[in-house]
Amino acid sequence: MNRWVYFLIAIVSYMIVHECCHGVMSLIFNEYEKIDFHWYGPEVLFTTPVEGRTPHIKWFFISGLSNLMTLSLGYLIFFLRNKISNIKDSHIKNILYYVGIVFLLFDAINLSVGPFIYGGDAAGIAAGLKTNKWVIQIFFGIILLVNRELIITFMRSFGIKSNHILFKSFRHQ
Repeated sequence: MNRWVYFLIAIVSYMIVHECCHGVMSLIFNEYEKIDFHWYGPEVLFTTPVEGRTPHIKWFFISGLSNLMTLSLGYLIFFLRNKISNIKDSHIKNILYYVGIVFLLFDAINLSVGPFIYGGDAAGIAAGLKTNKWVIQIFFGIILLVNRELIITFMRSFGIKSNHILFKSFRHQ
């Protein structure tokens, strides 16, 4: 199978986990309105508009649990990387490789850089934790840098080395 197919499977897996968590949590807190499908993927919409959201812990769960879930699954795959790299079925191994990278990367970007571009979940998490959105962005910017190093280690576990600047470790080798 082409590696783009594996990457696409990883992206779809990410969207399913991420948006399902938004959906489930919004149902629990009676905030689910509907799900919209855009060219870039699904989006769960909530009944309370962004400007009407008062600081309340429910927004941390509605906006943040999806991010915590995908990052946690990414860390789990990272910690199981040696077992995964020894899997005989190349399709499963390749899918888990790309899922690991996507899950470690996407929400770290979503919460650190995303608010500059499209808003994202950082505002909801900030409202839920009664803090400034910048705190969330800076925290997840640090997570993004840490995860970048983990992704480089992860790639090397699969025998993949790159001279691309994005994949050069900050640590001296």
